[in-house]
Amino acid sequence: MALQYSPKIVQDSLVMCLDASQNKSYPTDLPVKNGLLVWLDAADDSTFSYSSGTVVSQWRDKSGLNNHVGQSTVGSQPNRNVVKNSRKSIYFDGGDSLFNAGDVFPSNTTDYTKIAVVYQTSTSNSGNVISSKTNNSGTNYAHAFYFGSSTAIRLWHSGQFVSSANDLALNTLGIVSGTYINSSGLGSLYVNGTASGTGTAGNRNIVRDIQIGAIIDSSFFIGEICEVLVFSRVLSATELKQVHTYLGQKWGISNTDRSIVDLSNNNNHGLLGNGTVANMPTFNYYNKSLTYNKGESDTLVVTNSTSLKTNNITIELYMKFNSAIASNTGDYIQMGIGSGVGQFYFRNENPNLSWNWYPASSASSNLAYAISNFSTDTYYLITLTGDSAGASKMYVNGSQVASAANVGSGITTWTTNNLTIGGYVWDGYSNTDIALTRIYSRVLSSTEIAQNYEAQKSKFANTIVQQGLVLNLDAGNIYSYAGAGTTFYDVSPTALSWTINNATYNSSDPKYFSYNGSNSWLQSSTSAAYDSQTITMECWCYPNSLSQNGFLFEKGQVNTQYSMFFENPNFVFRTMGSVSNQSAYFTASTYLIVSVWNHIVCTYNGSSKIMYVNGIQVQSVAASGALPTGQTDQYIGRHSSGYFFNGRIGESRVYNISLSAAQVLQNYNATKGRFGL
Repeated sequence: MALQYSPKIVQDSLVMCLDASQNKSYPTDLPVKNGLLVWLDAADDSTFSYSSGTVVSQWRDKSGLNNHVGQSTVGSQPNRNVVKNSRKSIYFDGGDSLFNAGDVFPSNTTDYTKIAVVYQTSTSNSGNVISSKTNNSGTNYAHAFYFGSSTAIRLWHSGQFVSSANDLALNTLGIVSGTYINSSGLGSLYVNGTASGTGTAGNRNIVRDIQIGAIIDSSFFIGEICEVLVFSRVLSATELKQVHTYLGQKWGISNTDRSIVDLSNNNNHGLLGNGTVANMPTFNYYNKSLTYNKGESDTLVVTNSTSLKTNNITIELYMKFNSAIASNTGDYIQMGIGSGVGQFYFRNENPNLSWNWYPASSASSNLAYAISNFSTDTYYLITLTGDSAGASKMYVNGSQVASAANVGSGITTWTTNNLTIGGYVWDGYSNTDIALTRIYSRVLSSTEIAQNYEAQKSKFANTIVQQGLVLNLDAGNIYSYAGAGTTFYDVSPTALSWTINNATYNSSDPKYFSYNGSNSWLQSSTSAAYDSQTITMECWCYPNSLSQNGFLFEKGQVNTQYSMFFENPNFVFRTMGSVSNQSAYFTASTYLIVSVWNHIVCTYNGSSKIMYVNGIQVQSVAASGALPTGQTDQYIGRHSSGYFFNGRIGESRVYNISLSAAQVLQNYNATKGRFGL
């Protein structure tokens, strides 16, 4: 079937398309809605009504079918007073709190899928998460999805149950899923994406009503329910992976089946980390790509694909290099190694990028292109072709850069089925972001290759610099802060959590935290990642006054490491230790505007300290010497003893490199739109 999302992309002979920027491929919203009966999302403020305070009277359905659940008895209403992953959830106390809904299932429903994100806090009850409302009598039997008296998960139907062999630990946020097929009575359970139990659970009709948090007004659940999905059919294995990937990404759960779906409809889906959580690449919110960490052996694996076994091939990778290319040998894509012969691989073999194509078991066509022609933190469309005679070509951004002569006489045998992205079976992993991978079972013409580049080049033209990024707090990034709680998540590779103290979140665009100038700030421990002799501090701020003493960032205790702050009448960039010219500054009112968003950047490169406002250099002073290091707390909105900032902060970033003037301008241009500039 033809690729659906872009008519400008060449589609003839497309056999694989993994695109992290597309929701159907890597979902950041619910990707499957066919047969959806109920969608309850505790993170969505707009779906709740309250009897008082945080006590919930109604939880509204987002499926479009208006299958809302509610509770009219105030004493039995659950509470929306808890938070998971900076998203609100619903707490059920195990006493008598529950929600009811009537006539949810169509009268002819026989099969179903139930999925819930849950956090059980006690084993004192056999707590039901999603269940029928009526008792076990006649031809319509209760069906339930619940925890037993321990953390045992069960799917109950028609008086029988299926137990999970892989239960969810107490006080652990997880995804539990259950499917039921009426014709066979077969029930199946999954925990965090792992198939955990199957068995026969009767074959009677499904009761149309449901309850959330209990069954038959008893067996009350104790804990939190974050999201509930009910479908009137059994989801396919691929659909389950899509939904689990969405829920895992959203709620911060490391499910084992996190996947990226093939949009070419050839079922060449990629399993992140090949099912090993520690080896999974992470999702880059800014660039809608997957980030592969060489040190963590991150990979993505496509298994047992016959459609990729072709002796005429085109491979397209939209990718960027995340560290010094010359020092990071590793594979970007390879079709396995079997019997000592690789089918194909594209890798960094310093000083060149190497495209190795094996059209026959005894010969190969190898070509190279100098890595010095590439920059870090820049996306490139790299296209590789190989034909049955062994001719190979490499293109960068639609233009041919290298070719190799014909060798061999065509492929004789494929010795392995697995395609790997981001890694190599001989321990050659890469530090890269790969946004999409396309494979064709023919050699595209130079015109078609240029067409594909032109169709998508604008998508990656304006993103923030990520080389050296050690702190990235962004109130507008739902994976940094989703709207609730006192934890602000660092979405840089350092991934340190920050505690919010009295700062007020603004949920309308542009999203930001407001600091009152007297007792509001952010605080975190620090990391060795911040201990560098070159630094950049960056902030989008909206000062309520230019005549104030207020800190935007401070590493360490006051005046011990490095910081940037207002000190009436100046804005100051301070570095301590043996650095000369410890304070660089400019008059705040000369370059900054009160009650307006300002982009401020301060860099130290070992020989000078440079300050920028809205992408333009405003100060530079000679400076040299060593910055202090050490593991102490760091602050935003104050220093360790005072100097509280009065205003708004939308984004805060720190780099362990000194950004160039071009990179500072790149960050300004990439983010200014959300701040009205």
